[in-house]
Amino acid sequence: MPMQTKADLRSSENEPKAHSWFSNPLDWSHIDRLILLAGMVFLVPLFFGGVLALTLLLAPEWLNSRIAIPMFALHAGYLTVILLFVLLALKKRRFVSTWPLFEDVIIYSYVAVVFIQSWLSGTHYTTGMLLLMVGAYMTSALADIRKVLRAYIVVVVIFAIFGVAEASGKFTYAPIFAKSPYNADGSPVWGWFAIHVTQVSALLVITYVGIMATKRWVERENLFREMSTIDGLTRLTNRRSFIERSQSEFARARRVPISGISCIMIDIDHFKKINDTLGHHAGDAVLVQTAPLLLASARQYDEVGRYGGEEFAVLLPETSLEVATQVAERLREKIAAQTIMVDGKPVRVTASFGVACFPGEGVETINDLLKAADAALYKAKHAGRNRVVADARQPRHRLAVKKKPAAVKRKKFPK
Repeated sequence: MPMQTKADLRSSENEPKAHSWFSNPLDWSHIDRLILLAGMVFLVPLFFGGVLALTLLLAPEWLNSRIAIPMFALHAGYLTVILLFVLLALKKRRFVSTWPLFEDVIIYSYVAVVFIQSWLSGTHYTTGMLLLMVGAYMTSALADIRKVLRAYIVVVVIFAIFGVAEASGKFTYAPIFAKSPYNADGSPVWGWFAIHVTQVSALLVITYVGIMATKRWVERENLFREMSTIDGLTRLTNRRSFIERSQSEFARARRVPISGISCIMIDIDHFKKINDTLGHHAGDAVLVQTAPLLLASARQYDEVGRYGGEEFAVLLPETSLEVATQVAERLREKIAAQTIMVDGKPVRVTASFGVACFPGEGVETINDLLKAADAALYKAKHAGRNRVVADARQPRHRLAVKKKPAAVKRKKFPK
């Protein structure tokens, strides 16, 4: 089989992946997400350009033609540009999975057109702001978030400029209108009202698409968080998360020495032999069925994790060495008594246990505690397996026991 070069690997990464257009957009390639985004942006010039055209034809007395006609030309040109880019993207998607220029055009042209049309109609603080916020919401889910942030900064600056300019009183408010779109009693003219209703309906549909995309993003985020803390096979805490929790509990035990903390290391005996003779699926079955047995014997505030390979670890806050040894012995008996079915055949396993505790001699950090438990486990395996060995070093001091204060004898004074 020929080896792949770096160029081959880069080209394979850029190759588009097949997907269903009815699936979640976050599962699509980057260029396909941009095509969807452009399709939604396409609605802005189509809707507002269409409204301008109809108003110029049917009710031109409402509009300032010197502004309305150039505005209609702007929407028509914007519509044409977006349509051309979409057609080019549909061709490019067969060969590449991304197109940064297309992304830039979508983001910054949308900001420019929405600002211009909303300022001319006097709706930049209401409808225009809503369009920009929905656009940012949608684009954040489907495009490069860094470009969205840059566009956001541009929007903030422009709003500041508009605020200063309008406060000066030198600019006409809503210059595209020849007459106010509101009646004397404050109610909107029916055409203006119809425009807003249609616009809200379109925004509701676009928002739904954004919610579905965000839902997928949240699911992925939750999955990533779970993968970073949970072992995928046994569903126990993974090694990194176990150590982090152990560090926190150990720090608490140092602050409050009366509580103490113990650790049990567990290793499945002859695990390699199980994999070699029965197959790796048998080894996986042993691990999977042993994990809930360990969890069932733990307290709510104990931590049970897969430490690596066939090795497990149990953290027991507020537990002495003697009690932790008793817990380990009960676990050893339960593991030895369980029957694991693999391919319809019963498999029996045993495990070796090492137990250590803080406070204890030579145990100053969580690493010392884990090493002490691991050293005890090593002794258990070399002593014949299927047994519990506690750290031989005696604690430097026993856990303190609160005593009732001695009664104070009061002196009797003569009356």
